[in-house]
Amino acid sequence: MFSVMDYRSIVALHEERHFTRAARIVGMTQPALTARLRRVEENLGVQLFKRSRSGVEPTPAGIAFTEAARRIVDMADQAVLAAKDAERGLGQFLRVGMTQIAAMQVVIPILKTFRREHPYARIRLIEATTSALENQVEQNLLDVAFLHPPVHEPGLSEHHLMSQPLAKYTVEGEQGPTIRYMRKDAPVLMTEIDRKDPDRAEFDAQVEVDTVIGAIVLSRAGYGPFVAPKGMHEQFGQIGTPFIEQQIDIDLGTSIVWRSLDRRPIVADLLDVCRRS
Repeated sequence: MFSVMDYRSIVALHEERHFTRAARIVGMTQPALTARLRRVEENLGVQLFKRSRSGVEPTPAGIAFTEAARRIVDMADQAVLAAKDAERGLGQFLRVGMTQIAAMQVVIPILKTFRREHPYARIRLIEATTSALENQVEQNLLDVAFLHPPVHEPGLSEHHLMSQPLAKYTVEGEQGPTIRYMRKDAPVLMTEIDRKDPDRAEFDAQVEVDTVIGAIVLSRAGYGPFVAPKGMHEQFGQIGTPFIEQQIDIDLGTSIVWRSLDRRPIVADLLDVCRRS
């Protein structure tokens, strides 16, 4: 029904919120972009953008359409890149996501082995939280992700890689409620911390973080203790007084996830490296 340029035009208009700037990005005139949008909206039977003097704003239908359009544009770009890479003798392209913790635990040795076996494979490495990575794999914005279960998105498969005990870290002389990880990013972990941490506050702390290094920074600034994998704080280096470590009887699992229907050899080969590791 629509061409890749139709989808690319909608994405550009959504991001720029302005016809002239969006037209420049996709390499067409402003009247041509306006006509293309009108044709797309007429075929869909819905309005994607509301016009104003300052530009355009997406409607709810426009937001939904753009989310899918981005995936189509990304897949089209990958197809072009794959063909050019094959012509130049380069390997396939693999989009890999990881959490900060997984990066320090398992990603380096796994990718080191994978590189030896696939020296021409091209890697794009993205760091994000578990919930964001899970969503991006499900939406085909990433091929695989190293994250922390449980996995909630449908259509994903998981291979458990390791579990590591957590500990509570406190700067000597500093007190306060335990620094919180954002519950939307780590609901299971936060439930376990609340249940098993004897020194937890009866209310959420005034500060939140989404990474371990953020927790270390806030703890050093005097906001209170934090929870992290045992020994993880040492990998970021010691600054000032060493942390006091306290066991809290919680383990954090790490897995690799991928789309269950993704049967590409490049993905299967990376999973094979993970299983052997």
